[in-house]
Amino acid sequence: MELTNIAKAIMLGFGVLGPALGLGMIFSKALEGIARNPEAMDKKIWLVFLGAAMVELFGLAAVGFIFIVF
Repeated sequence: MELTNIAKAIMLGFGVLGPALGLGMIFSKALEGIARNPEAMDKKIWLVFLGAAMVELFGLAAVGFIFIVF
């Protein structure tokens, strides 16, 4: 029983770490691009949010996978 809780914690930690780093990279690069070319923000900002939503979906899937496996 105790080892399954430790396994859940490790699985959750690694499952959420990747999307957190991915979101940070997405938004940092988006801000760099907007700072260099502010006119392109209206055309490309929806791609940023679409990519962020997809990355966040992987994080939520990792959390849901814990409940399926254990």
